[in-house]
Amino acid sequence: MTHAIDPHQSWLALEAAAAQESSPRRQALITEVRNHMEHEIKGQLDPLMDTLTTNPIYHFWGSGEPSIIEGRDAVRAFYAGMFQTGGQQFEVVVDKVVASDDHVITEGQVKQVYKGEALLAMEVAKVGEEEVRAGDLWLGGAQLVTLWPADADGKLIGEDIYFGASPFANLKKIEPSDLPPYFQL
Repeated sequence: MTHAIDPHQSWLALEAAAAQESSPRRQALITEVRNHMEHEIKGQLDPLMDTLTTNPIYHFWGSGEPSIIEGRDAVRAFYAGMFQTGGQQFEVVVDKVVASDDHVITEGQVKQVYKGEALLAMEVAKVGEEEVRAGDLWLGGAQLVTLWPADADGKLIGEDIYFGASPFANLKKIEPSDLPPYFQL
């Protein structure tokens, strides 16, 4: 059965890119990004943090000034908070992987499920002509480019994340049957 979102598919394009890479350094970096993505989506905090340098820095670009998270404790707290709310259950449909000896770049679309009550808390009361209700499930998505810089030891320095549009710009209502069986609501 095909699902509207399948987070565990997110790292498969990175596995394929690593398998095709002839440079051992680039292959290792792509694999580290792949591991990072899997640990993040599965909510595995310690293995996720093991993919990062001792002083990671994250930049989230969209509209306006970037949001920045800097330092190991801040990044760990960011992920711990994400895992508490189930926010890590997104899918990245990776279309492109580009690697150098210092960076991996991924490009594609991110898909995220939002509960109606979460949208209402963010003051999203209507999607088009449809009213948002607390029990609803909505799927949003956006174009996403992520730069993954790495240090000399092959650990990720962080992420520079660029959103092409608001993930709320194209919300569509979905049903629980559109989710894979492992998805936690």
